[in-house]
Amino acid sequence: MGIGQDMMRGKKRQTGLAAGAMLTLFLLVGMLSLLLTENYGWKLDLTENRLYTLSEDTKEILSQLDQPVNIVVFNREAEYPLLPKNLLARYSGYSKMIQIRYCDPYREPKLVREYQELGYKVELNDLIIESAGGRKQLKLTDLYEFNASRTQVEKLAAEQEITSGIHLAANGEREKILFTDGHGEEPSASLMDLFSKNHYQTAYAELSVQGIDRETAALVICAPRRDFSLEEIGCVEEYLLAGGSVMVFWEPGTEGMERLTELLEDWGIRPTENLVEEPKLYVSGSPLNVAATYGQHEINQYFKNNRYYVVVPSCVALEQLYESQGTTNTGQVLRSSKDAAAGGQAQGSPFSLVLGSERAVTTETGNGVTGRILVCGSKRIYGDDMLSSEKLANGDFLIQAAGWCVGAEEMLHIPPKEMGSLLLPVVSSEVKGWAILLLGMIPLGTLAVGAGISLQRRYR
Repeated sequence: MGIGQDMMRGKKRQTGLAAGAMLTLFLLVGMLSLLLTENYGWKLDLTENRLYTLSEDTKEILSQLDQPVNIVVFNREAEYPLLPKNLLARYSGYSKMIQIRYCDPYREPKLVREYQELGYKVELNDLIIESAGGRKQLKLTDLYEFNASRTQVEKLAAEQEITSGIHLAANGEREKILFTDGHGEEPSASLMDLFSKNHYQTAYAELSVQGIDRETAALVICAPRRDFSLEEIGCVEEYLLAGGSVMVFWEPGTEGMERLTELLEDWGIRPTENLVEEPKLYVSGSPLNVAATYGQHEINQYFKNNRYYVVVPSCVALEQLYESQGTTNTGQVLRSSKDAAAGGQAQGSPFSLVLGSERAVTTETGNGVTGRILVCGSKRIYGDDMLSSEKLANGDFLIQAAGWCVGAEEMLHIPPKEMGSLLLPVVSSEVKGWAILLLGMIPLGTLAVGAGISLQRRYR
């Protein structure tokens, strides 16, 4: 009897020791995980839409930094919202050039005043991204996309905003893009926003009144309904021959545009009246929503390793009058498939949807410059629905096209990420509380309950 009791006690002791060892191991792993994530940035992105995973575009920009970029967050680290805080940690974890500082504006009013003297109205949760090239301020609301009534967050746009801010701070302000006005032009809000997020300065100008100033890197003509005057066309020609760039979006059914058409023809491009229809390569159930294919053009270098589709809705076919004439060279940027039809008739070769033209010019001072024109047969390519879709590359394409026009390298466009429906609106200070609860109190409580049951059974 005594031997049996000793054996039972021994088994209970072994069971208790095993349970204690498992609990100790569990707590040690939990504490080690907290230590690594808080101090060394060892974090796994387990969110449904990879909200904290940096894109390859961001990584490339960070890897090219050759000077420190400071990001000042105007809040206590423990109180800053969790989503942007975790994303910022990824930036500093990826590059030593990114330095993040959390500043309580109530405890450091001197720093707030310093930025106010520089012209920045600093508020709680603002970000200031700065380096030798410049400075960019972001509001917390800039990091999200909201529904139409702005009552609910739908997407996380923080990476595009932060990465663009870093690029701006390190490289300086980008060029100015001028939109023509006074001819019934229809630029979309999304197109303006797309350029602004890539730190172009955007402005409107009525050419007959304001002309084109020397700081304009590109002139954008968005589907005009009325023709330009001779004076305005002369202004555009003078701008092009000085090395300027023009982007033209054409609306189907446009009539009475003789002067603008003559300008484009001089550069080897003629818009037709024929809508392009695709028998197979189309989206949203309409053959007019053409899924374009890429031509051999510099603009499309970005898409070499990315299988993205650009949709060009309600597009007229463009006629390429020549490939090379004098110092002017034209090239096909986007085209239809060989099976497409236009104006009710099929064509043996693809129709041109977007054409580019460039001309080498020697100025009066003897400098060699290059003027560029890009013509798209559709205005809906920059529609709000086209640019807001993550499945389409319309935004990427237009940014790369703008980069070609102004002579810049590949540009940046990072689509916002869907937030999902299961995210908790917590701030950083709540994380440690949840960790203590999940890694400490719950296991200890479970152990206590188990010990109570064991003692109860033992002394029955």
